[in-house]
Amino acid sequence: VIEMLTKLHDKFIDERTALEKEEMNSKHAHEMLVQDLTAQVDQATQDREEKSESKAKHLQKKADAEGNLQDTMSTKEADEKYLADLTATCEQKATDFESRQQLRAEELEAITKAIEIISSNAVSGSAEKHLPSLAQTSSSLAQLRAAGTMQATQERVAMYLRNQAKVHNSRVLSAIAERVAADPFAKVKKMIKDLIVRLMEE
Repeated sequence: VIEMLTKLHDKFIDERTALEKEEMNSKHAHEMLVQDLTAQVDQATQDREEKSESKAKHLQKKADAEGNLQDTMSTKEADEKYLADLTATCEQKATDFESRQQLRAEELEAITKAIEIISSNAVSGSAEKHLPSLAQTSSSLAQLRAAGTMQATQERVAMYLRNQAKVHNSRVLSAIAERVAADPFAKVKKMIKDLIVRLMEE
């Protein structure tokens, strides 16, 4: 009996040792599994954070690119508007210049016609008759203005210039017409010549 009990005791000890060893191995395997899973979780967390950071950077770059695109489009629209306004201004100035040139040509034509009327044979003869006396006495000026032929011609020139001023809407011709009607004949001729020079310079 004692021998049997001794054998059972030894057997139980061997079994306990085996179980303890098996338990130690299981515990070690569990710890290794936990450590491996923890490492995987940490790696997955790090990967997720890196991906989130990368995504945030990409979103920021996208937002910056869209902002730059909007700024570029706004600048482009502003430049196009400025170009359109500048083009319109240049075209308007060109049109105005052509209109002024046309007006100047019409004014010169009207003034040239007025000079032809003033320089006609009847007036020239009357001027040669009366202009020398202008330098001699002040009363000659009154006689010159009162001379029938020259006065009629002067009124004709003034009327012609007034009509042309209305036709062409020209303040220059209107002013000349008033001067022609009021000033002495010699002074009118000089004024017209000076005005032609100024108009041609413009």
